Amino acid sequence: MGPSTGWTWGARTRPSGSRPASSGARIAQLLRFGLVGVLGTAVNVGILHVLHNELGWGFTRSSAIATELAIVHNYVWNELWTFHIRRLHLGRLARYNMASLLAASVTVGVATLVKELIDPRLAQLVGILAGAGLNYIVNVRWTWGPATALDDLVQ
Repeated sequence: MGPSTGWTWGARTRPSGSRPASSGARIAQLLRFGLVGVLGTAVNVGILHVLHNELGWGFTRSSAIATELAIVHNYVWNELWTFHIRRLHLGRLARYNMASLLAASVTVGVATLVKELIDPRLAQLVGILAGAGLNYIVNVRWTWGPATALDDLVQ
C-alpha cells in the first residue's frame, strides 16, 4: 500500500505526537486513549453479541473475533486522534496489534473462565477490564515510542 491509501511502511521512529510537552497534554492524551478504549469496548461487546447471541457462534471464537476487530478500531482512532498522527502506519499497526493481542489473550482468557458464572456480555466486560491496563502500558511505551506515560503522570 502506498500514499494514495493513507498507509505507509516507514522506518521505526517515534511519532511527533507520541509524547506531549506538558502534564496537562499528557493527561489529555491518557484520557483520549481511555475514551478510545471505551468506544472499542462498545464495538467489542456489540460484535460479540451479534456473533454469539444472534448467529450462534461459539463464545471463545466470537470473543476472539470481536476483540481483534476492536483492536483495529482502536488503533485507527488512537493513531489519528489520541496521538495526532496524520497517516496510518503499517509498522505501528503491527506493533499495536501484537501488543493488544497480548492484552487480548488476557481478555479472552478471563472472559472464557467467568462466562459460566455470569452473562457472556458481562464476562466479556470483565475480561476487557483485566487486559486494559496491560494494553495501555505496552502500547504507549512500544507502539508510539519510548513514551513514559505513567512516569510522566507521577512527576
